[in-house]
Amino acid sequence: MKFAVLSGKVAALRSDGYSFVLMLSLSIISLFIGPVLYYWLRQGGFVARTLDSLIIAVLVALMVVWLIPESWSMLGYWSVVLMLAGYLVPGLLEILIKKAAHSLHLISLALALLGLALHAVLDGAGLAGSEVQTPENLALAIVVHRLSVGLMLWMMVQPVFGKRAAFGVLGFVALATIGGYFLSETFLVLEGDEVMSVIQALIIGAIVHSLIHRSHGTAEK
Repeated sequence: MKFAVLSGKVAALRSDGYSFVLMLSLSIISLFIGPVLYYWLRQGGFVARTLDSLIIAVLVALMVVWLIPESWSMLGYWSVVLMLAGYLVPGLLEILIKKAAHSLHLISLALALLGLALHAVLDGAGLAGSEVQTPENLALAIVVHRLSVGLMLWMMVQPVFGKRAAFGVLGFVALATIGGYFLSETFLVLEGDEVMSVIQALIIGAIVHSLIHRSHGTAEK
């Protein structure tokens, strides 16, 4: 019965497709706005600081008011474990990218790209699942969060590997997001609420990491 209901939801939403394509497109556009934010924030100015503060405020509000309480209600203590895992992974990716940059360590670079792909796949699945089972707050959080993702990736990759490599990484992440979005249908239909709850908790952890990291970066400026 659950399989049939979820299949019907996914099929109906796929046939309509407008909101799906809109949120997916916005998440990719947000990713590529990252380089613009990077240069804009470096120059400073009232508008740039205000936009940066607004991004943080929106994400904090979504986390505190909706997403974290919802994740706790669905998974209990497991939500804390999954959020912690989602929080730690971006930090490990940063370490791997820096190690690859300083020592040209190909294994570190490969692991970093694999981790980035996994992160992007989860974002894509979260965008798809937010329309099937969870409120649109998760999709909005992912879209806003991608501004930070694009900014942080550009900050890590461009100074060492150059603009071409940095845009290549952003393109790679965008493709992985699209892949996660379309592949998510299989997992959501087979496992339903359980998989979506796990994905949501992992994404929440990653967003919390970006908020803390972003705050530190702002303080350093």
